[in-house]
Amino acid sequence: MADFGGIMRFTYGGSPLTIRAKVEIEPTGASFTAEDNQDGSFDRYVQPMGPKFDIEFVDSVDAVKATSLPWDAIMSGGPYNMSLVEETNGVVHTWTQAKFLGRPKIDRLKGIVTGVTGQCAVGNYKQTSA
Repeated sequence: MADFGGIMRFTYGGSPLTIRAKVEIEPTGASFTAEDNQDGSFDRYVQPMGPKFDIEFVDSVDAVKATSLPWDAIMSGGPYNMSLVEETNGVVHTWTQAKFLGRPKIDRLKGIVTGVTGQCAVGNYKQTSA
């Protein structure tokens, strides 16, 4: 039985962002879809697209006081070199020259930021062992 989760750390351009919950990674450099033909066969369509991630962050620059992050500057900046280190599992994900996408939604009751994804060009994502 495999272990998943554990302690994870995220950085963009050398600055940390604390992860709250969801971490989803789309590691491939393409999206694959099919269209069925009338004779029962199918054709596969390949759409090149950069690897992506979807992560929920904590909206605070301070672990003690809930001070909101400058999301407008974070989202409009970049490209950044980003990394996700899975300390518990010994896996490192890196996105080189990546940009944040989406529109941050901040839940001020729980301090969670959703709606933020990131993407890099095809060939700029790597998964390695720590």
